[in-house]
Amino acid sequence: MREQERDSMDEKTFPPAARPAGDPARDRAVVDVFLSAVLHRDPRLLAAVLHPSVVARSEHGTTVGAPAVAEETTSALTHRAGRVARPALVGGALGAVAFDDGRPVTAVAFTLRAGRITALAITTGEDRVRALGLRFPEQ
Repeated sequence: MREQERDSMDEKTFPPAARPAGDPARDRAVVDVFLSAVLHRDPRLLAAVLHPSVVARSEHGTTVGAPAVAEETTSALTHRAGRVARPALVGGALGAVAFDDGRPVTAVAFTLRAGRITALAITTGEDRVRALGLRFPEQ
């Protein structure tokens, strides 16, 4: 993404992921597999849920392709020992939130199609994450 495009993006557009439209149980299972794969740094599991042309957008730019997106999201969700990620609704979209010492520090909203993640919107920073309207489903 070019610098001017990134600068022109409205922070309120994060996350631009689609609202849940598919089978909620299947989509939630995909998110659970994704979180397990990230936690265990399992590239096979990540490949099973990420579309090969997946796109991740964040305030830092755009990443394209399953290998690069897998690396970026694994780092964003687990880069610190003790970080915990939970499934969540992020601005109404199915997603996950990572916590450091109980504080929400990273949110990822997913767009899913046919059981695979096709896009991710990554938001970092406690204040920005809290402003997204997070909801946590019953465990």
